Amino acid sequence: MYRFIPILILLAACAENDLPEPGSAEVDAAPVDLAFCKGEPFADSVGQPVSTIQASLPERSRVLGPDDIATQDYRIDRLNVYVNGAGVIQRLTCG
Repeated sequence: MYRFIPILILLAACAENDLPEPGSAEVDAAPVDLAFCKGEPFADSVGQPVSTIQASLPERSRVLGPDDIATQDYRIDRLNVYVNGAGVIQRLTCG
């Protein structure tokens, strides 16, 4: 039985990856409902510096940079603001 393990590992390595690349159109294609986390007023802020809206963000919101560490717990009432290295807002999500 153990002699089949290398073959299975080789087959798994050759399998196709159907996951979309991060930042591709497939990942961002679904509309985001920001009503749950009070993020609707900030929906038009994508492409602007986060400093323009940071003072008025809801209480449970968090700003996440490209190298920031974030917990994996899902909170529907929390607004996530994703920014690039220059502090420009890339996307908004609830969770």
